[in-house]
Amino acid sequence: MVEVTLVTTPKAGKQLKVFTLGQFVVRNGETILSESGGRSRKLWELFKYLLVHNDRVLLPEVIAEQLWPDQNYADAKSAVRTLIYRLRGLLGDGVDVIKFVQGGYAFNRHQDLWLDIAVFEACCRQARQAARQGQAQEAANLYRQGLALYKGDLLPECAYSDWLIPLRNHYHRLYMQSVLELNQLLRQTQSYGEIVEEAAKALLIDYFEEEIHIYLMEALLAESKVTQAKGHYENVTAVFYREMGIKPSPAMKRLFRQIQERDDEGGNVMDFTSFREAMDSRQQACGAFLCEPEFFRFLSQLETRRAQRSGQNGLLLMLSVTAAETDGMVDTKTQQAATLQEVLQGTLRGSDVFCSLGGHQFIVLLPATTPQQGQILLQRLAAVLSGRKLLLKSRLQPLNLAE
Repeated sequence: MVEVTLVTTPKAGKQLKVFTLGQFVVRNGETILSESGGRSRKLWELFKYLLVHNDRVLLPEVIAEQLWPDQNYADAKSAVRTLIYRLRGLLGDGVDVIKFVQGGYAFNRHQDLWLDIAVFEACCRQARQAARQGQAQEAANLYRQGLALYKGDLLPECAYSDWLIPLRNHYHRLYMQSVLELNQLLRQTQSYGEIVEEAAKALLIDYFEEEIHIYLMEALLAESKVTQAKGHYENVTAVFYREMGIKPSPAMKRLFRQIQERDDEGGNVMDFTSFREAMDSRQQACGAFLCEPEFFRFLSQLETRRAQRSGQNGLLLMLSVTAAETDGMVDTKTQQAATLQEVLQGTLRGSDVFCSLGGHQFIVLLPATTPQQGQILLQRLAAVLSGRKLLLKSRLQPLNLAE
């Protein structure tokens, strides 16, 4: 019997709470410490570096070289010691998570600390153990608790920090593997609706995990949603070929035949040659995910529910363009829409989703994005389109209108 002693939600009180997956937030009680001003940037860089290395003792010279390679410190020990002193003051009285050991510094996770990556990893480990012992329901519950904590990559604001890449990849792989293992358990209980929901969330994290697509489409077929399964198959096979030059695998081909057999409307699923020809005529760069309106609505509903649970609301953008005043030739509406699509594909994040609404309009889903960030994005889009002699017309609203 697996004994569950995890606390997946932070306790109330003065306990230090640290969130690192998809966002970086540090709280001491009800106070959010990580919203301190720009002068504390180095302090939080140091905090993150010590945090992810757990109990490993790190020498001041190594810390300075890893975090600030462009700065030549005459006395790295003194510089790091001063930053440690300031960081302890920033964390507050009674918070003793940084210790000095054998000439170096280490993060002490054994103090009164709630840390999302520690709980996430423990949930997944205990879930796997429960599944091996035949406790399927207990394993599924543990997987649900762990996966709910994974809201994106580890410390995404440190995207270009080489020291973080191995750990970021570790947690990413653990998340994807845990989704697959949970879906396997859910398939045994025929919980197809939950499979669709978990798979769709996982695809917002990593769209190129083929097994997740297969679980999603098999679940849609099991719920007799043949049209949705067919549309998803067309999308994913086109994207895989366009972005990576990958043709449908044997598993995808078997699924293709199942969809054909279940196509009650008598239509044929777009075959490989057809979608290749279609996509060759409208290539798009790596970037945000372009999908059909039906799948966009599904992802928007899913993201709304996730935003209500996490408190991280997203945005919806309605976009179109018109020609700026020019003495030259004016592009047709179709050409203008194609330019807007190209700019969106190259400017939006990989986690963003957009689709065409017809009439040369596009709608964009921006998960976990503030109105201020949305305005910055609109300014960037307007500047790029201005260089193409186009004026951007836009409307922006929160995904959850209750906020």
